[in-house]
Amino acid sequence: MREYDIVVVGGGPAGCMAAKYAAKAGASTLIIEEHSAIGEPVQCAGLISKRAIEESELKNIGSFVNCELKGAIVHSQSHELRIESPSPDKRAFAIRRDSFDKELAKAAMDEGADLILNSKVKHVKKRGGREGAKLTILAAATTTTNAGVNLEENEIKANVVIGADGWRSGIARMAGLTVTKNFLNGVQIEGQYEIHEPVADIFVGKTIAPGFFAWVIPIGETTARIGLCIDKRFSPHPNPVPFLKRILSEHPVIAKKYKGTQSKFTAGVIPIPAERQKTVKTEDGTGILLVGDAAAQVKPITGGGVYYGMKCGKIAGEAAARACMERNMELLDGYEKRWQEEIGAEIAFGLKIHRLRCVLGDKDFDRMCRALSKYDVIQRITNQGDMDYPSFVFRELLKNPGIIMLMAKNIIKYLYAKRKIR
Repeated sequence: MREYDIVVVGGGPAGCMAAKYAAKAGASTLIIEEHSAIGEPVQCAGLISKRAIEESELKNIGSFVNCELKGAIVHSQSHELRIESPSPDKRAFAIRRDSFDKELAKAAMDEGADLILNSKVKHVKKRGGREGAKLTILAAATTTTNAGVNLEENEIKANVVIGADGWRSGIARMAGLTVTKNFLNGVQIEGQYEIHEPVADIFVGKTIAPGFFAWVIPIGETTARIGLCIDKRFSPHPNPVPFLKRILSEHPVIAKKYKGTQSKFTAGVIPIPAERQKTVKTEDGTGILLVGDAAAQVKPITGGGVYYGMKCGKIAGEAAARACMERNMELLDGYEKRWQEEIGAEIAFGLKIHRLRCVLGDKDFDRMCRALSKYDVIQRITNQGDMDYPSFVFRELLKNPGIIMLMAKNIIKYLYAKRKIR
């Protein structure tokens, strides 16, 4: 039986960063990843900020960056809103998520963390008394040989388990912690596309992507990722695939530039954070933490979770290591306080914007784009906009008379959406 101070379940950005910082602090650390390779399957649009790259602490960015984007164009039904990046510090990068995740895992192992692939955690149970309690993790490893498929079960002991196992978090369920029940469902393809400049195209509208938006992200001179998400609670159809097929064949911008080829298809889920979600459980000298998508640490406005996941992963790893080193699991409670101080207000405000987006119609999005395209407003968006912390610019925009009138017009629908989105 193996024994560690900390076991991290899930080898994505949040889990790898948690493992790196736990090992860096001197705790014996293991990452358990259920898939046969880190970073696979890819379930992400692969667009992150320069700040997120800096947060990753990776130096060889050429190993995972496709291209640098210099701004975005927001398309409503009959209007376009161009947002330029005023400086290189605010630019975004299209990345290869599988390569990015592999580099993060390597960085964690360089600090001393161990890694087990192809293993799924079956249960986590506390055993032992108050003085010598441990969490026993049963992980089932799948191996394929000439004789067939073998299932080997391993027991691993730890003081702390960090659940970084995604939106369906088995660790959260085993610990009795809340798992987010509401999600955005997304699909994406990679294909040949007519690209004129390195900018992301964002398409809003209830008929295009109910409750969210569609995107085109260049990843080369002639190739782009084309995808969308929907909030099925506000969609006439629960499956996002028909919406993607429709924009590829009928949208006046996308259909014209899309060349009909498809090299990759990706489907994924983005958790919508709950207003109250506990991410720590301690009991008799043991502890369980949730991080990343398992804790719904994502931006409700854009759906991005890489930056938040890495930032919270660092906090989780440090808190878990300190609790183990000092043999005081009460120190884990500081994790939830710290990450809430860092991004809790952003998530709460983002939920309000998401509710508003869910009730707006196509004409409402047109009015919004027209109101925002005025020179003084667009200058504020350009100068103050931040894809990792969007609340500041949105708070400023909500002071605009045109936006205030739009919200007043939709207040009843918004209040209904607030009851519907918990």
